[in-house]
Amino acid sequence: MRLLFIIFIPGIIISCSKEKMAGEFDEEYQIVDDFIPKTETIDLALNDLDKKKCFFENNFVKLVADDSNIKSYSWFISRTGNKDEFISNDSDLVISETGNYFLRVTYFTPKGGKKDSTIHIELSHCRTSIEIPSSFIPNNDGQFDTWFPILFGVSDFYVRISNDNSNVIFESTSEQNVFKGDFNNEKLPSGSYLYYISGTYKSGYHFEKQGVLELVR
Repeated sequence: MRLLFIIFIPGIIISCSKEKMAGEFDEEYQIVDDFIPKTETIDLALNDLDKKKCFFENNFVKLVADDSNIKSYSWFISRTGNKDEFISNDSDLVISETGNYFLRVTYFTPKGGKKDSTIHIELSHCRTSIEIPSSFIPNNDGQFDTWFPILFGVSDFYVRISNDNSNVIFESTSEQNVFKGDFNNEKLPSGSYLYYISGTYKSGYHFEKQGVLELVR
């Protein structure tokens, strides 16, 4: 569906159009009521000079540097335009903020001496999104034979496909159960079908998406 807006200004006509494409309905709501944040533990070793990890938004990360050779700990976060900001002297650190963290330690060497070392940890949010194929060709050639959304960071979901008469022809709550282009053991004809997807990201946000997919034979 194309929506056309025309704005009249003396001597000027401005036209703006908006094309409603498959999958444009894409809403992310607030965090679901039963969301329980999770804590992911990341173990650090003295030889971990640089580490990059991601965790899901609204969750926690526990950084652990539990080494009997370490004598002292100093955790810092690097702030843009500022010096490193001290956080803690504990052996582990629980955080929910992305950023660049540093752990500066003093440890005993095998010969009984002491050395200093710095471990850098870059934390970012893991991807939470859905990629939705616009079409598929169920001709059993091993390519694009089935249709299903590609899920990133989704904890639970529901997929429904309907025909033009709003009759439900496919439902799924498992990535193992994909749409093969048939209904009641009969092949469906080429054409446009409506999909609806809802669920929860691992960040706790609820989402809904709907649009049109093309079945091509």
